[in-house]
Amino acid sequence: MARGIQKWSEAVVERFEKEGRGQGEGVEYKPWINVGEFSSRGRTHDPVGIKVPRAHQLFSDNEYHFFLMLEYAANVVDVREQFPLPRDKTMEVAMQLKARHPFYPGTHVPTVMTVDFLVTKRRQGQLVLEGFNVKETTEAEDERSMEKPEIQRETLARMGIEHHLVFSTLLPEQKVRNLAWARGAQLRPGEKEPYEGFFEEHMAALADDLSTTTFDGSLAKYCRLFDSSAGTAAGTTLRAARMLMARRSIEFDLGRRDPERAHVSNFTVAAPTDAERLWTAERA
Repeated sequence: MARGIQKWSEAVVERFEKEGRGQGEGVEYKPWINVGEFSSRGRTHDPVGIKVPRAHQLFSDNEYHFFLMLEYAANVVDVREQFPLPRDKTMEVAMQLKARHPFYPGTHVPTVMTVDFLVTKRRQGQLVLEGFNVKETTEAEDERSMEKPEIQRETLARMGIEHHLVFSTLLPEQKVRNLAWARGAQLRPGEKEPYEGFFEEHMAALADDLSTTTFDGSLAKYCRLFDSSAGTAAGTTLRAARMLMARRSIEFDLGRRDPERAHVSNFTVAAPTDAERLWTAERA
């Protein structure tokens, strides 16, 4: 067990429930478990979201890679990770499926089963929920590993929510790499801009110029010239371009390698109305 929780007990479960874990939406949502409290399935990540600006608790590289895709998707409004399912329902489903309900290691305490992601999507003007679990492809051959998501799938089905298994080998490697590159340009917690609103201002100027440019060359070269013309530090404009890409305000074929080296004509600036439609997570 990682730091924070030495041993699970009913008292710990009750405390988490009183703390409001698994409740709320958007920035108010509290995951059931946080990085550092529970053993991970690999490297952990807690990126601050762009659409929903709170730290997301991710327990593997695969979860992080899938999170990047969810956050970028135009129809995704909210992402709630480590979402707990009602224990009474998962235990009832397990019994009916003749499956073994998990218990916390070294205890007789039934596990509060969590879905890796509960996602709010906009579909035909309506908000709908979908659950996702991210698995290593090798787990598909492990009967016990597949038993748990089956309990989750049936539990969610009874709640009127679709459930999907996402296997690691199906994650598009190049797209994930480009998304990580783009969102890596975001301001880090505590990072100071030259002045408040600097990057928003620079992004607006860049998008305006890029929408009409006839420049013949790579994105990297275009950004270097823009820095020189604007009098900004080297790398500023490329960082602003990456920020715009992460927001879908600049669109690019994410399946292509080396965006910096791609011809600037491959980057399309979304019209303001389109950018708002694609990016803003307004609620009906």
